[in-house]
Parts: sequence; structure tokens; C-alpha cells
Amino acid sequence: MPGANVMSFRPLGGPVLGVAHRLPLRNGQSIPQCGFGTYRMTPAEAGPSVEYAVACGFRHVDCAKAYCNQAAVGEALQRLTSTGKVRREDLFLTSKLWPTDQHPSHVEGACRETLAELRVDYLDLYLIHWPVAWRHSPQFATDDDKYPKDASGAAAVDDSVKLIDTWRAMCELVDKKLVRSIGLSNCNETHINEVMSDERLYAPVVNQIELHPALVQRDLLSLHGAYHIVTAAYSPLGMPSRFTPPGYKGLLTDAALQPLSEYSGFSVARVLLNWSLDMHNVVIVRSTNKEHIHSNAKAALFALSDPVRMILDRFQERVGTVRTINPTDFTRSGRSFFA
Repeated sequence: MPGANVMSFRPLGGPVLGVAHRLPLRNGQSIPQCGFGTYRMTPAEAGPSVEYAVACGFRHVDCAKAYCNQAAVGEALQRLTSTGKVRREDLFLTSKLWPTDQHPSHVEGACRETLAELRVDYLDLYLIHWPVAWRHSPQFATDDDKYPKDASGAAAVDDSVKLIDTWRAMCELVDKKLVRSIGLSNCNETHINEVMSDERLYAPVVNQIELHPALVQRDLLSLHGAYHIVTAAYSPLGMPSRFTPPGYKGLLTDAALQPLSEYSGFSVARVLLNWSLDMHNVVIVRSTNKEHIHSNAKAALFALSDPVRMILDRFQERVGTVRTINPTDFTRSGRSFFA
């Protein structure tokens, strides 16, 4: 990977913290390995949570138009930078292009809207949120705007827009210096091969996917490695969501993981975060709880013993696959997105 060095801060006698460690990107930039996510936070929660996360050491903030809280995040970032608590150049800001903005004629406008909400001149990383284009909705006044439907009630997919078309428009954002790096989210091998098919275009530097011990996606990780794409792991704790069955309680309470916590001396949450960091992933973790934010900021590389890592590496084989984010209303068929 040309032009970038791995940088980290190692306290005397202590581990390398994920919030301070940076991974090189294939375009010469680098990314803080542990990022603070803002998914499913209200604006009232997002602002204070981001400010506290930065105070705890986080420098990578993961946002999206679809989270409907970027204005609050922007206000928090402005307070932090204007008071000298952190410099803009020390922050790494990620946001995402929603399916309603994926027609090439809307990509730049959506990016500029995000820049205005976050009160910055550029994004460090801009991702295509989901590899599907929907009918354009400029604002999210209602859920029907955010999740447009056709006359039959299915997702209003715009079949005229191919992923490579959107990707070309994303590349133009780099040329215009609105973003420094571009990438993908929730994309599989077919999607990645499509955007990599035109060698004249910038290659994606990141693919952000759900990843935890119950969903490792090894074939996709191997493809990332072949293309020098960094894996960004969201839902690293495998927490319940609106997409999981009613009885699913998440990995934090899984009985098989409790002995690993006792053996390692870390909480189950820290064990899971440390495991993903050890895999050289970017890890996106979110919380509005100050105690949890502070603890997550201490997640470290190579803090786990080999036996603990090996057990987690084989966890999916023993308990089966769990996908916590699996929308059923994103495609025209109405089937689960990853079916």
C-alpha cells in the first residue's frame, strides 16, 4: 500500500490503543482503526456523545445522512474545534451516500449537503451506503422519503442507475477535493468487482460490513485483501436490532463468551473489540453511555492471548451465523437484502 505509514501511540508499558492506531489506505491516506459510530442516535444524543468520545481519545467519527443527526454532530465538532480541544486535521470524518441520492446527478449535491451539516470543507471518507439506487428524495420529511416505495409497495428501485455509474460520480468528488477517500458499504464480491472493473477510476479504499465472531465473511475478507481494501467492521458486538428475531439477545450475553472474559480479564465487549482490531479491521463502535464509551476507547491491539483468539475465530462454526443488520425492504423483491 503506497505512501502511508502505520502510526500508533503506545503508552509506556501499555498496549496500542485502537483509537490512536492508524491503518494505511491504498491511496496514501490513513484511517484511525477504532471509530465512533452515530447510528440510531437522536440528535440530542449524538452531539454530547461525540464530544465525550473525542474527549476519550476517539478521532474517527462515522456518520451518515440516513442517521438524521449529522447537524447535531456538526455542531459538536464545531464546538470542539473552535475551543481548540481538537484540530480538524486530527479528525477523520466518514459519511455515507444514501440510495435516494445514488443517481450520478445527485451525488455531489448530497455530499455538499453532508459537508454543510457537519460544518466542514471536506470528508476524509465517503461511502456508498448500500449498493442499490432508489427514486430520489431530496429531504427526509417522512419515512416514505427515506424509504421510497412504488405503487405495489416495493422499494422504488431505479434500475437505470448501475453501481459503476454512482462510483464514477463518487470519483469526481475526490477530483473536486470534497472528499479525500471513497469506499463502499454492505457490498459483496459482485459489487466490488463492478467498481474495480474500470481501471481509470479510483479504487475503493474501504468496504464497511457487519463483522463479529458470528459473522466473519472470510471469503469477502480474502477479496478485500486481494484488492488492498480495508475492512471496516460495524456491529462488532453483534447486538440485537430491529432485524433480529425476538429471542436474540446478542453476543454480550452469550454463555460461551463469559469464560473468555474471565480468562482474559476483559469484559465481553472489550474481548470482541480487541479480537476485531487484531484482525486489522477498522472497528466502528457506538454507545451513548459514557462508561461504555470510555471503556470502548481502551480497546487495544494484540491484547488477547492466542487461545482466546482461536476460540473466537471458530465461534461461528459452533453457534451458526448471525446477521444483525439485514433489511427486507431494500430491493424490489422484498427479500432480505443479503439473501
